[in-house]
Amino acid sequence: MATAERSGALMMASKTDVGRMRERNEDACLFRVEQGWAVLADGMGGYRGGDVASAMAVECVRENLDGNSVGTASEALAGLRLATVRANERIFTVSHSDRDLHGMGSTLVAVRCFEDMIAVAHVGDSRLYRYRPDQLVQLTRDHSLLQEQVDGGMMSADAARRAPGRSLLTRALGVEPSVVPDVALHETRVGDVYLMCSDGLTDMLYDDDIALVCETLSANLALAADHLVQLANDRGGRDNITVVLIKVCAPTDAPEMPR
Repeated sequence: MATAERSGALMMASKTDVGRMRERNEDACLFRVEQGWAVLADGMGGYRGGDVASAMAVECVRENLDGNSVGTASEALAGLRLATVRANERIFTVSHSDRDLHGMGSTLVAVRCFEDMIAVAHVGDSRLYRYRPDQLVQLTRDHSLLQEQVDGGMMSADAARRAPGRSLLTRALGVEPSVVPDVALHETRVGDVYLMCSDGLTDMLYDDDIALVCETLSANLALAADHLVQLANDRGGRDNITVVLIKVCAPTDAPEMPR
């Protein structure tokens, strides 16, 4: 069962699953609904490296965001940027000091909600989506070779979903001594549903599948998270699957009840 919580006008839920073809779960995620932030990481590299890298990334974000309030957009973006940079430095340092962990790395997507805004920082191909009635929009752009080919007009987005080399990233945490995360700010509306996910979800599901779950189950985010993971497993579950859902509610909305 997914973990779900509500605080004020925010609901959050998360679930991570090993999938059907992997022996270990190299994804990690964490949220603090009362502080309005969440983070998701998808690790890679070595026998132990992937799960270590993703756990380090999430922990570093927690250390930098937990208990730190934000009042302005610049503060929110700066906090996410700093947390991402520090996570990169930590993973890179450990990777180059421990032979068993050499070559490990991780993707990262982290958000901070405040007032009527959501700030996001990301590195790699873990994504942030926004669902508004009848419209699912990807708010992050993958740092991958396939995305570059799509952007260059050499391949359609649909073909990229089925092409080999989907995991070849152009940017990830821990690969280089420094990293530049993409950061952005988006206005939120009551009723918005935001989805953070690893590629274990998006490699298995089409956007229409995700939008339908957001439309029909957004009143119960835990159930929505469970259903998204189950759908990805039903389609093959080739990779670890992790989702974090965030819903912007009116203060008078009744809290969701677990089912």
